[in-house]
Amino acid sequence: MSQSPATPLERPIAPRFARALAFIVLLVAGTYGCWEGFRQAKLYLALKRAHQEAANRQFMRAEFWTARAFTADPRSVEATRLMAEIYEAQDRPEALGWRIRVVQRAPGGTTDILAWAKCAFRFGRRDMALDALKSLPVDFQNKSADFQELMAGCALGATDLAAADQHFQKALELDRDNPLRRVNLTAFQLTYSTDRATRVAAGQYLEGALNDTHARLYAARAMLTLAMRSRDRMAAQGFAEKLRAMPEHTFGDDLSCLEVSIGTPGFDPALKAIEHRAESDPQWPLEVCNWLNAHGMAAETLRWLAQLPEALQANVRLQMTVAESYLALADWPGLEKFLTPRRWDDGDFLRRAMLIRSKRERAQPWEKEWGQFAAEMAAKAPDGFLLAQVMIGWKWREEALQLLWSATAQPTTNTLALQSLWDLYSQKNETREMLKVARAQVELDPANATRKNNEAFLSLLLHGASARAERLARDASTSDPNVPEWAATYAYALHLAKKDTEAKKVMEHLTPAARSRPGVDLYYAIILAANGDEALAREALQKLDARGMLPEERKLASELAERLHVAGR
Repeated sequence: MSQSPATPLERPIAPRFARALAFIVLLVAGTYGCWEGFRQAKLYLALKRAHQEAANRQFMRAEFWTARAFTADPRSVEATRLMAEIYEAQDRPEALGWRIRVVQRAPGGTTDILAWAKCAFRFGRRDMALDALKSLPVDFQNKSADFQELMAGCALGATDLAAADQHFQKALELDRDNPLRRVNLTAFQLTYSTDRATRVAAGQYLEGALNDTHARLYAARAMLTLAMRSRDRMAAQGFAEKLRAMPEHTFGDDLSCLEVSIGTPGFDPALKAIEHRAESDPQWPLEVCNWLNAHGMAAETLRWLAQLPEALQANVRLQMTVAESYLALADWPGLEKFLTPRRWDDGDFLRRAMLIRSKRERAQPWEKEWGQFAAEMAAKAPDGFLLAQVMIGWKWREEALQLLWSATAQPTTNTLALQSLWDLYSQKNETREMLKVARAQVELDPANATRKNNEAFLSLLLHGASARAERLARDASTSDPNVPEWAATYAYALHLAKKDTEAKKVMEHLTPAARSRPGVDLYYAIILAANGDEALAREALQKLDARGMLPEERKLASELAERLHVAGR
């Protein structure tokens, strides 16, 4: 008897299931591939259009298409970078937040870090610019003319003329074919050099550069600036005429030339002509308003803006400038009335902060609203960090500290926030708070020798000898024994650990000039006295400059002076 064929239900299901599963996987993979391809195409087309609009200075359209790119890839580095460039082209401070995001999303990129430093310097954050520059690799620093010029600018801001000269010289050495490098160096020399021959040569070069088609625009700008700084109105008028006659000059140059006529009968008609011209380009009203506010003419800003077409008044950045005018005039009711109906997209947190300030300035209840707002901003990086910078500018120190400590909990802003906290506490010599920051910095960056030294130094001052402080000081000093301050910290740690002979050897490794530097000389005197060299200790102590010392250091100096006085009886 033959066997009947198996029914379908009796057939093995594993092979059929495997085939079905394979089909589903292929289908899903194919669907994902199509979706990914669509997403990439959408991103590409949006960015292409955004670049085109930005190149044509159609910045509102460029922002729109860049925002479309973010719908395809919310973390697109190219879109983030482009947004920063768009805001920079409009002179909008929000560019700084976008530059920070670029560095966060593409860490380690030297070009992006340099662009961040430039942006920070441009918008008045010299401290942030310096931190960004110092984070660049040493080999890049030694090869980049842009790095050297930014460092020169930071040094000028700190009135370190020797360092500024060195950086300007290095920038020219690295980029001799760029006329801007020589103009910058010679303008610096003409202004700050103490050598008459150097100043004469610099002036002669700049005068000659006015006839060089490659350098004349830079030279004319520099000469106009120098003439204005020295209050030589006649010379300034001459350079302004030369600058305006150059076909390549910009609208910004026209504003610089306008400054020459301030206080003269020709100023008002010249300003009216500039304002009228500005209405022909969507970006120029912003330049005019920034110029007016910077020159104490906020009332004129408000008068003129009220007459502009509604399409121009709708520009968010222009609205921010209007708000800055109300702030400058301390017109708190006017500020509230202006801000209440508006929305500023990504910058709306600034509008809300200004509304809270308006209430505070008028002694209206504001604390509860601020508490809710600060809690909300604490979770938003980098907006919370950027808002803290605004608070610093407003002298709202406690509110700034609150936001900065919140920002230290965010991985994208922790390093920057800690540096800002360090700066704020250092300004008032708050040693205990500085130690708190230093410990957090070491925890975040345990290989950083500067951070190690800071924690060790402050811990020794506040709490005396400890194994951790000695280890951190040793690590920092041995990483570079030629840094005098690090050597002094390590020597002081050894002294507190009753290892005075070793401490003396560490200090003797330094040059006499290094041992006499502020921040080093006190500890050299302490270690000399501990080793029985009381005469040399007295001599070192007499040269101390108490300016810049922490309270605990002044106490150390006073106690040492008393001991030496008693010993010398």
